[in-house]
Formats: sequence, structure tokens, C-alpha cells
Amino acid sequence: MEHLLKNKWGITLLEGMIALGLLALAATASFGVLLSVSRKSSRPDIQEEMQWAIERAGEGLQLYNGYSASDIATWPDELKGLCGANESLRDSDPLATSTTHTITCMLPPICDPATSSFTYEVSSSNFTGSVWTNMASQVGEMVDASDLPADYNQRKNISFNITCNGFTL
Repeated sequence: MEHLLKNKWGITLLEGMIALGLLALAATASFGVLLSVSRKSSRPDIQEEMQWAIERAGEGLQLYNGYSASDIATWPDELKGLCGANESLRDSDPLATSTTHTITCMLPPICDPATSSFTYEVSSSNFTGSVWTNMASQVGEMVDASDLPADYNQRKNISFNITCNGFTL
């Protein structure tokens, strides 16, 4: 009987606790590495989503090209700005210059609204009639600058600013 008790193989409770502790330490380190790799691999997805959001916003702003703020004022509320359905973000003149337009309603679903933002600014730039004449002459057409509408030389430049989950584009 003594022989059976002496040769018994097994682990003590202390040895088991130490083994579990080492296993937990290794699992925590592995999880940290996996989480870091996962965050780095999601960056292209976030950038792609942000670029897509900018394209959608640019296409949406084309609706307002050629309309004045007084024209837009007569439109239904849902059409006033890119976030017209959101009363706090309605924009009576989506192409107004010297103002920052907030369009957080157009943030991609992957973005956390608490740490993300989406805005755009509009600026005007003038092109001289000679530029248009030169461009038209290159394709063999004759253009008289007086034939162009009064605001034909007024062009709007739009710059988008989007931040999504700490990434800025």
C-alpha cells in the first residue's frame, strides 16, 4: 500500500495555480498582439469608407449647383442640406462660402459618432473668360466671353474634412 501512495503521479493545487497563471499571462499577451494587428488591418477599411462618404457628399452637393439660398428656402425641409432630415443639421444654403458645414449624418456606419466628424467648406474661385476661350479653341470651337452667363466664371471649390475613429482623411 505504501508503494501505491509513493508513486502517485499528479499535481498539487499550487502547481495548478502557477500553470493557470502562466497560461493567462500568455493568453493576454497573445490577445494584445492580435488586437493590435486587427486595428492596423482595419485602417484600409476605414479609409475606403471615408472616401466613399466624401464621394456621396460631393454627389449630393451637385443637387444645389445653380440654386440660390432663396430658391432652396422654398424646398421641403428634407432637401435643405445634405442632412435635411436631421433638423439640427439643416442647411439653408449648402454651398455658402466662408462657413463650415457639418454633415455628421453622412459618417460611415463604421465610425463612432462620439469621436468622429465630417465637415466641408466652400470657397469661390474665378476663371477669366480667356481661360474658357483658350480651352474652347483647343477643341476647335470659337467662344465669345460675352456669350457666357454672368456667373459662368464663378466656380466653387469644396474641401472635405473627415475624421473617423482617430483616422483623418
